[in-house]
Amino acid sequence: MKLTRRGWTVVGVGVLGTAMAAAFGARALNAVVFPCVVALVAAVVQLRRIDPPAVDRTLPKRGFPGESGTVTLRFDTDSPFTASVRDALPPGVAGDPRAETTVGREAVSYEVTYRRRGRHTIGPASFVARDVLGLATRRVATATTDELLVYPRVYDLSSRARRDLVALHDTGESHDRDEFDRLRQYVRGDSLRDIHWKSSAKREDLVVKEFAADNRSQALSVSLSADRGRADEMAEAGATVVLALLRAGVPVTLVTPDGEHSVTPGDRERVLTALARVGHGDPATESDPAAAVRAARGGTVVHLGRTAVPVENLIEGRPERVDSAGGATDEGDPAHAAGDDGTQGVTA
Repeated sequence: MKLTRRGWTVVGVGVLGTAMAAAFGARALNAVVFPCVVALVAAVVQLRRIDPPAVDRTLPKRGFPGESGTVTLRFDTDSPFTASVRDALPPGVAGDPRAETTVGREAVSYEVTYRRRGRHTIGPASFVARDVLGLATRRVATATTDELLVYPRVYDLSSRARRDLVALHDTGESHDRDEFDRLRQYVRGDSLRDIHWKSSAKREDLVVKEFAADNRSQALSVSLSADRGRADEMAEAGATVVLALLRAGVPVTLVTPDGEHSVTPGDRERVLTALARVGHGDPATESDPAAAVRAARGGTVVHLGRTAVPVENLIEGRPERVDSAGGATDEGDPAHAAGDDGTQGVTA
């Protein structure tokens, strides 16, 4: 607990009143010193009765570096009090989390900007409480934190790069297609040669033939690895490659340093979530992937079969934006923010 400037002024007035009482009698003591003592005691009692409030923090939706959102704090306490509120922010999230408010009566909101991919801990909130007269302050701390997830940037691949990726999947298809299995509804990525035109005309919808030995749904394996300090670049390149495959209707087995994920075209947000959390290292399992991303000090390289291509040669334009449903939009992101080791991420 600390006295404010106003509190020290009251102390000074009390000392002066005591000196006057010694010089001119007890009347000055009653008129000046006693009210000062009462005010200071009341301030101490009021501040000591304050308990840390319960904090309910509402975070903005997950997003990409460069995007912004609003954090809202609501407080629950039996005895509202006036305080300066400050929420703790990690280096990967920028904002001004300070406010003056009456805790327990008013909510506090502030804007944040995502600076870097990853899991970011928001909080805890701390308070500098003041008494009614503003004579003293007391710091009150809470322990409630929340996790904000920021996705890696996703870039738009060039048309040629997309064709090369899909070609890796087509090359791995089985051609043992003798045994007919069933007809099913056409989905994006199916070959036109498999459309059953007669059945499609009857149903007024595209229908494709599926064979017992048809492996077109076989997942394409993509592995990711990164040197220390290069996880951001790995995650960005990996997200760019995998989401391009999913948009083409190709299922993927994604192998990262943190584990293996089997994903289909409807799992775009799952991919982004996994790559928002992934760290550096080698793939979790030994395999011979169809495509591999390697982020090292010399740069980030994508291996397409036996061909190694720097990632900047595969992408074009600005980073694309992926909405909450996983679909891409044409709006771009701002330029890269510095990574956790001070380096820049993948640039177009």
